[in-house]
Amino acid sequence: MADPSRSRILCELMDGRAFTNKELACAACISPQTASAHLKQLEGAGLTASLRSGRHVYHRIANADVAAILEGLAQLSPTDHLSRPGRPDANTSCARSCYNHIAGRLGVLMTDRLIARNVLTVRNDAIRAGPRYQTFLDEIRIEVPLGGTGKPLAMLCLDWTERRHHISGPLATAIMQKFLEAKWLERRTGSRALIVTEDGFDALERRFCLHRQDIDLADPV
Repeated sequence: MADPSRSRILCELMDGRAFTNKELACAACISPQTASAHLKQLEGAGLTASLRSGRHVYHRIANADVAAILEGLAQLSPTDHLSRPGRPDANTSCARSCYNHIAGRLGVLMTDRLIARNVLTVRNDAIRAGPRYQTFLDEIRIEVPLGGTGKPLAMLCLDWTERRHHISGPLATAIMQKFLEAKWLERRTGSRALIVTEDGFDALERRFCLHRQDIDLADPV
């Protein structure tokens, strides 16, 4: 992970999607052959996994636990690996994908609102459903898959740019999927940055009582 090329590959995969060797080589500005060697090391260490679809092999972060560790380690590491060399840096600190949930300032503010509005309760760093949990799910029209025995619906994840918590876990995943499917958020090509659309600002105001000036994100698309 200390190797700059491997760290750039991991950062690209923290987008939450699966990418081909060629796509990851382009992101890290290395040859496909070099990327293959790095990916073999990463998969051998249990950090990534690969899957075949037709003629193509795709690579992704191994699981949510690995993603949480990588997000935490980002607090201690230089940030030059978070953007592609030679590209203007997208504003990942405002809103970005952290594997399969929303991070950055937006993720932290959304978490604050969920707690303040009694959708979630936090005690001793453990998250539980609050009095308005089911009402919130019905209003935003999402379903959260049931986890295994004892598996929490959400967990606190320390945001490396905000130094405060956003949520990860099944609820956070369902929220991000809803925002992307409804086109309230759109991905930025070649970056983990997320862009709030005009419809997204409306949804954030209605569902989270978050206003455009609170979020302070880049211009909407």
